[in-house]
Amino acid sequence: MNKHYYVKIAGIYCAHCRTVISSFIKKADLDADIKISGNIAKIKSDKLSDTEIIQAVTQAGYTTKSKWIYSGFNKWKFFQILEFAGFALLIFLLRLILKSLLGYDILNVIPVIDTKLTFAGLLLAGFLTSFHCIGMCGAINLAVSKNSRKSILYNGGRIFCYTAIGFFAGLFGKTLSINQSLLCVIILLLSLFMIFLGLSMAGFFSVNFNHFSLPSKLKTSSVFLTGFLNGFMPCTPLITMQLYAVSTASPFKGAFAMLLFGLGTLPLMLGFSFVQNFLGSKRALLQKILAAFILLMGLAMFLRGLTGLGINTGSTDSNLKKWKTAQINSEKTEQKIEINLSYDGYEDFAVQEGIPVTLIINAEEDYITGCNNRVISNDFDFDVTLVPGKNEICFIPDKNGTFIYSCWMYMLKNKIYVYEE
Repeated sequence: MNKHYYVKIAGIYCAHCRTVISSFIKKADLDADIKISGNIAKIKSDKLSDTEIIQAVTQAGYTTKSKWIYSGFNKWKFFQILEFAGFALLIFLLRLILKSLLGYDILNVIPVIDTKLTFAGLLLAGFLTSFHCIGMCGAINLAVSKNSRKSILYNGGRIFCYTAIGFFAGLFGKTLSINQSLLCVIILLLSLFMIFLGLSMAGFFSVNFNHFSLPSKLKTSSVFLTGFLNGFMPCTPLITMQLYAVSTASPFKGAFAMLLFGLGTLPLMLGFSFVQNFLGSKRALLQKILAAFILLMGLAMFLRGLTGLGINTGSTDSNLKKWKTAQINSEKTEQKIEINLSYDGYEDFAVQEGIPVTLIINAEEDYITGCNNRVISNDFDFDVTLVPGKNEICFIPDKNGTFIYSCWMYMLKNKIYVYEE
């Protein structure tokens, strides 16, 4: 009868590590069923003992101990969930602190093409996912990048491929003539990929894509082409950014987005050998922290997508004294409300049902970005591009309740509370 072993193994950094460990355990028991997620191996075997498992892992060049082996019950899964939840909580608290002190939301780093915000956002997105890159493709990187020249050629080919894909993805998006509903669906797909990536990086499950094998001649004589072909790997972060490139609906913006994303991955990919040695065992811890960050970022994007589809995920205080309220003229033929634009978005306000509203948004030129420059409401059917100065938006609040209006990417959201007379 097969016994189930759950084994913690130190030193696992990539898919290649898992393959090596599995092969050595298979040498001890050819019929063993082995699945490795993160740094936890699940082994089904009716022949292996704790000692034989330790020997096999040690022979493979990795470390485990008898106290790290549990039989019949996966105690590590509980610790894994607890550790991951702790990292997520710390990141969420950091987000609240930074948003309160600096007005910067660290979970909104999947950016918009914008001269003020895009460079940092896209480069940061690339840098964060480069930790995933060295796990998935690190072995290929090391195999072909024997010196600085080859490393530059390999990564140059990879980034050129990203840029080309971004161009055609943006062209495809332009052909689709993306509307807001389709954009929301794309945001939801992006969020699901981000959540999937975060859970995978945390080790809750592993996905072994069958990477194509390159002819040996290419591996040695055409490093640039190897990097270019690597750009077609079935990779979750790449799919996420490709969907983002589609959402730009512009071949040049799509290419530019993918170029910056690729450049963001360069520091770790170029210095992979150095980083591997420098971080050592800390790399696994850093990957878990990044996994929690990416998961939270995915959840934030998911809520944005729901908002765009008209699903209000927040609560509302119906006490009018706590709202900025529109002023109604004596004839009750118009109500006017004036708000200010900021980097954080707009302002919450309340209006009375049935009376036409004139919303004035004061927009200083320095505060207009590629994200907040277009304000929309699906509920009240307005979609306005802001210009410096006073911007008037007219609508009729023909239903009561709480409604969302936002920037066109649903990153910056505010509420309109419509009350009955």
